[in-house]
This record gives sequence, structure tokens and C-alpha cells, in this order.
Amino acid sequence: MERNGRLINHKYNEYLFTTLAMSGCASIATIVDRIIVGHLLTANDLNATNLIGPLIYVLNMIFGLFIYGGNTLAVTYKGKRDQKTANKCFTISILAGAVFMAIFALIGLAFQTPLSNWLCVGKEELLQPVSDYLIPVLFLGVPMILLNGTSAFVRVDGLRKLAVAIPIVSNVLNLTLDYVFMGVCKFGIAGAGWATNIGFTATLLLLIPYFRSSKRTVFFTRIGLKDFRLMFNAFHLGLATALMYLCMFIKNNFLNTIVLSTLGAVGGQVLAVCSSVMSVANIFFTGTAQTMLPINGALYGAQDYNGIRRLFKRSMLVMEIICVVIMAVFMIFPLQTGAVFNVTGADAQELLPGAIFMFSLCVPPTGVLFIIRSHYQSTGHRNAATVLTVLEGTVFFIPVLWALSLIDSNVIWLSHVISIILAIAVMLSAMSVIAKRKGKTAFLLLPKEPDGDTYDFSIENKVDAAVQASAKVVEYCRAKGVDDKTATMIGVSVEELCVNTAKYASSAKSDMVDIFLKITPEAVVLKVRDNGKIFNPTEYIDHSGEMITGLELIRTISTKIEYNRVIGFNTTIVTVNRAG
Repeated sequence: MERNGRLINHKYNEYLFTTLAMSGCASIATIVDRIIVGHLLTANDLNATNLIGPLIYVLNMIFGLFIYGGNTLAVTYKGKRDQKTANKCFTISILAGAVFMAIFALIGLAFQTPLSNWLCVGKEELLQPVSDYLIPVLFLGVPMILLNGTSAFVRVDGLRKLAVAIPIVSNVLNLTLDYVFMGVCKFGIAGAGWATNIGFTATLLLLIPYFRSSKRTVFFTRIGLKDFRLMFNAFHLGLATALMYLCMFIKNNFLNTIVLSTLGAVGGQVLAVCSSVMSVANIFFTGTAQTMLPINGALYGAQDYNGIRRLFKRSMLVMEIICVVIMAVFMIFPLQTGAVFNVTGADAQELLPGAIFMFSLCVPPTGVLFIIRSHYQSTGHRNAATVLTVLEGTVFFIPVLWALSLIDSNVIWLSHVISIILAIAVMLSAMSVIAKRKGKTAFLLLPKEPDGDTYDFSIENKVDAAVQASAKVVEYCRAKGVDDKTATMIGVSVEELCVNTAKYASSAKSDMVDIFLKITPEAVVLKVRDNGKIFNPTEYIDHSGEMITGLELIRTISTKIEYNRVIGFNTTIVTVNRAG
């Protein structure tokens, strides 16, 4: 019997679609806005949607600190069976995040004129559309935190239909209001911003069922001053994501400046198209990578390092398949991509094929970077994630961009792929050296399990498989020198837990059970995990209200029995002290 990883694969697939939907919410809104602006308004308005990009990155930076960091921290505490602290992480993430977004909006409003001048890179003809688009974007942060922030926790709680419905509804509203505000009411570029705001705000009504749901696992709770240490812990976890957006902010500014100064307004239109290509890819970058965070956090909290390795491989495979497809599509259809945004002028069409080809080369390595960074974020190596982000985003990108602009302005589009490859190569080399020095497994920096002390395998979620699992565990314990009495008690525990899991927790998608065994000089620790219906063996009550005799027996023979429900997994841990 071996561990097959199907439980983790099921959970990854379950989360992937909802995470893609959530991460796509902002990106799709941006892309749709640009398409509609390109067809309904002017070329300068299309340029403005790209020039306002640095402001969007600041909003995402705040979001990353509070939500991605807070969500990962909450799930990690749930993996450690600390529900009280998980609730505090949830409360601080949402409420403090909304407050910070509001403060940022007020500061931006106070400095509206100098901020608009700075964003339009001194181009007078772009000042008015940038200024008009600026105000609604400033006020997007609060509904963004309240809606997408809460959606992150909805997804982790397993309410998949609601988690998918939220971004779909908000984008449908945004698309509809785009046409109403810009096409019918003639509000101009400002209409695009207010359409997104109102779409987000109206969709908040969909959260009412979540706050009334009995399936919630995190709740708003009272917090004190000492609890704000959790906010800084969340910042630490979310720092790599936040720094990613800070680096994108810096990159976007340098790129806008160099493109407009060397290629002029036509170059700005081509850059807007290339940025939209990246917005499409970013849906999958963020969605695929962020799917890892709660699962990896839970596995890391439970010290399931084998599971983390399997999840890393799965995530990398999915990411690269998606990235290669995206890259191929844009390389094959560059002029058609430009036509979607109404960038059809002769000068622009001359630049587009080469620019999109070179720009698209960065998509696969960017996917690799996102997966590696998410792994480090959720496994306690936050500094590594931060360094990787800074290397790619500024240390390599700015010198490469500047050097290419001196060589030939037509090849500046290669700056992304070159800087990303350099960052990954340097980072993985450094992590491999550190891993060797610390006795960990390669660049993933995971602890090595002592040989002979641990054993994990998977069985089908069926009653007859439980008997085979029990025999296998007893055989393994005896082979490792565990006394017969302790081995027998562990065998009984495995059989009873798996039999009752098959009876009371099974569902259409819960076809496997993972079994973990850890032998120490003092005790044998058994862990049984499934992804079925909520079932707490420590209560040993069946659906008719009768006590389950076998589970009552486990409570009698074990030293300790614990149950935890996190990211949709039932996890039961039984500890039996060794005789003598």
C-alpha cells in the first residue's frame, strides 16, 4: 500500500476553479474595460487605462498583505487546531484591510492633481482621461477587500458555488454598467471605473448566505491590542505577494516611461495590448498559485511534507500546461489581439507582432516563479519568497530594461523574460545550497523524515479496505519493534476509524482515505484523513443518535484522540503510548 495523492489532487481541483474565478475578477474587469474603452472612446482613453495600472498594483499590494497573508495564516492555525486564533486572523484581515483601503483612497484624493500628472508621464493630452479615471479607481479598494477578501475565506470553507458566483456576478454587472455608463450615458472613461465599483458593491449582497451558513469555519470575533501582532504575522506571510505588486508598480512606471519616450503614443497603445495579455495570463498565474496557499498552509501545519511535495508537482504541471497554451495563442494571433482592443493603425500593426511575440515568452517562466513563491510563502520561508520577488521585479528587470532600450527600443519587450529567468536561476541555486547545508530536501526546503519512523498510504473509502489497512499497520508496527499490545490497539483504531468513515462520511467525491503513522520511542501516532462529509469520531454518535461502539473503544484504548476539520478534510489523530 502506498500514498497515491488523490485526496490532495481532488482538493486542488476543487479549489482551482473557484480560485481562478476569484483571481479573474479584477483581471477580467480590467480587460473588459480596455476592450470597451478601445471601441467606444479614444486612443488616449485606452492609454489611460494602462497608465492607471500603478494605482491598481497598490490596491493589490494592500489586498495581498491583508487577505492572502491573513487567509494563509488562518488556515495554518486551523491546521494546528487553533480555531480561536483563526477567527482573529479572519477578523483582522477583513476589517483592518477595509480601513487601510479607505485611508489610501482619502490620501489619493487629497493629492489627485500631482498624482495624475505623475501617472501620465508628462503627456498633456493624457492628463484629463487619467484624472477622470483616477477617482473611481481610488475608491475601489474598500469593496475589493469586503468582496474578494471574504470570498477567499468562502472558498476555503468549501462553499464552491457561492465562491464561483461572486466573481461571475460582479463581472456581469461591471460589463453591463460599462456599456450603460460609457455607451448610453456618455460618462467617458470615468464610467469604466464607477462600473467596476458599483458591480463590486452590489455583489456584496451575495455574502449574506455565507454569514448565515452553518458551514462557516471562521467568524468575526472580538480582538484586542495584543491581537494586532497577528496582523504583522499576516503581513509577513503576504509580503511576497504584496512586494510582487510593488515591483509590478515599479516595473509599470519604468516601462511606461521608456515606451512613451522611445516609441511615442503608438508604443503606449501596443503596451496597453501587451499589458492586457499579461492580465489574461495573470488570472491563471494568481489563480493556480493561490490555490496552493490554503492547501499548503494546512498541510504544513499538519507536518504532511510528502503531501506538500505532491501538491507542488501538481501545481507546477497545471500551471505550465496553461502557460504554454496562453503563450501559443497570443503568438499566433498578434494582430487579432490588437483588433480586440481596436488597436488597428498601420504603425501599431507594424509593432504588434514582434512586441507580443517577445512579451509572450515571459508567460511560462512567470508561471514557474508564481508556484515557487507560493510554496515558500506557505511553508515558513517567507524571506525566500520576498527575495525572489525583489530579484525579478527590480534587481534584474530595471537594468535589463534600461540596457535593452539603449540597444534597440524594439526589443525592450524581452526585458520580462530575461529578468525572470535570471531571478529563478539565482534563487534556485541559492536555495539548493542552503538546503544542502541545513539537511533539507533540495530547493523546496522541506524537512527530511527520519527513515523508518513514518509511514503513509492510501486506501479506498470502503469497509473491506479498512480491514486490509488494519493488518498492514499492525505488520508495520511489529516490523519496527512496537510491542504487540500497542500494535494491536493501533490496528483496531485504524479499522474502526476507516469503517466508520466509509459509513458516515462518504460522498460521491470522497473515494479515498489517507493514513499516516509515526512511531516515536514513547508512542505511536495515527492520523486518518478523508475529504467526505463532516464527521467527528471523537463524538462517536451516529446519525440516529446512537453511540458507535467501535469509536467508543478507541477512546478507551488511546492516550489521546483529536479531531480537526480544515479546508474540507476530516482529520482524526489518535495517540497510543507504547507499553513499558
